[in-house]
Amino acid sequence: MPDTNFGALGDRGLVSASMPKPKDTFIPNTPDELTAAWVGEALRGAGETCTVDDIRVEPLGGGVGMTGQTVRVRIEGDGAPATAVAKFAASQAQTRGITESYDSYAREIRFYERYAERVPVRTPKYLGADYDPGTHGQPGPVVVRIIESLPVRVKRWISRNTVKYLRPTKRRYALLIEDMGDAGAVYGLGEPPGDDELRAALTALAGVHASFWKSPELDQDDETFVQLVTSTPTLLSDVARTAALSVAEARYDWCGPAEREALETATHRFPENITCANERWALVHGDGRSDNFMFSPDGEAIILDWAMVSRGHPGFDVGYLLSSCLDADRIDSLGPLVEHYHGTLTGLGVDFDPAELRRGVDAAYEINAVLQLLTLTVFEGQGDNTGSEMADLWLPRVAAGLTHSW
Repeated sequence: MPDTNFGALGDRGLVSASMPKPKDTFIPNTPDELTAAWVGEALRGAGETCTVDDIRVEPLGGGVGMTGQTVRVRIEGDGAPATAVAKFAASQAQTRGITESYDSYAREIRFYERYAERVPVRTPKYLGADYDPGTHGQPGPVVVRIIESLPVRVKRWISRNTVKYLRPTKRRYALLIEDMGDAGAVYGLGEPPGDDELRAALTALAGVHASFWKSPELDQDDETFVQLVTSTPTLLSDVARTAALSVAEARYDWCGPAEREALETATHRFPENITCANERWALVHGDGRSDNFMFSPDGEAIILDWAMVSRGHPGFDVGYLLSSCLDADRIDSLGPLVEHYHGTLTGLGVDFDPAELRRGVDAAYEINAVLQLLTLTVFEGQGDNTGSEMADLWLPRVAAGLTHSW
């Protein structure tokens, strides 16, 4: 999730929705609340035959753009795994509010409960979970039309005052999954994986996409799947174009006339690109950047962090991953890597037009251009470049792709 997702700007707080009552059972909401009794119940509920006598919680390191709390749990008991990973909602109110607007914490749990065992790629094993019922914070169609029609100056005011509109709920979420431990290497945005690893990741994504290609089941699961990126694309494109482009020009030496033109074009195309990304071709990961993959010593890609899973265009996953990794020195790999993905997908029996794939990849690049521009001006509702670390890493790679002929 994602990383910080600016699709929520202007959504939460502008819409009031009645929330279902919380469950009357104990659900740990933070690592400090985790108990041996709950871990044991979760494991047994997921099909493990075990007892849990004691647990010990340890911190796990996080990278740029973390949207929740993740810890390692050491377990003592009979038949239980020695360790597991527990995931909870973010402790920071704004991050939690943005993430909840897409129901991402509950969405990841539902992915593990409903789909994980049926994707033909390696993911962490589901070991149990619980969460309070609720709904996402996306506005309805009437409110969307109002937001999208606001004057640009009002949209910019909304973006500068985002914090005031982010009201995290009191829902509790706890997810227990397999501890991948030393199963492989994870490459952060600062040191992205090489082409061999990217081919492995694209092979894994092709397997996910093929397994639910044009599946009627996805169309029927409105509870799990929320629209990718945003339901208010005009708001975001207007803010990016009028408030963020000048910041990028002043901040980055690499942002010359060609790069600025490409970024501005991306802001104009943002609404149509959002439509493209949400075309219901397949199950998509939705946040497939480099640090959401683990690469085993035998070359297998393990897919992590399914909080933004959705139904959408497979090219979105492909472009999202490659835009997070390929800088100007590596951008010539873009075409061959996309061809590798397409060859893998067709080898799995999916007939997919290469031009349609490229359309989705191009859309992902331009979508990420807008999202990374926004981090320069509206993160935490400020204009002081707070939270721009991700943009500093990602935006030049996006620009390299936008100005590359392939």
